[in-house]
Amino acid sequence: MNFFNASISDLCQGIIDKTVDKERRIEYLEEENKKLKDEHYKDSEMQRMEAELKKAKEDLYRGFPISEKEQEKIREWQLKHDAEKHGLKTMEQRLRAGGCCGGRYTYQFVPTSIGTIGEVICSCGEKFTFQDL
Repeated sequence: MNFFNASISDLCQGIIDKTVDKERRIEYLEEENKKLKDEHYKDSEMQRMEAELKKAKEDLYRGFPISEKEQEKIREWQLKHDAEKHGLKTMEQRLRAGGCCGGRYTYQFVPTSIGTIGEVICSCGEKFTFQDL
């Protein structure tokens, strides 16, 4: 009878040991899984931050608080204005008229309590408002 009881105790202890090993393995795998998820989150967060930084740098390189849409509107107005008012239809003509460093257009920003007004002023005096309240 003692042998039988010892065998059951040994068997039970073996089951307990295997269960403990399996629980440790599960905890280890859960921890590794968490690390992988954290790394993936960091990677996606890093990509988002890099895209945001790139956009901010592009805005900064323009030198003024001008959005891409506003920059495109300004460019369209300048091309139309140069052609209609000054007869400057090609890039070469526009470069000759402006000289080596440009200077035919002045950018004016007027800060107010409710926003900023932005204008481009040609040397002939004609204005184009690209930012308004």
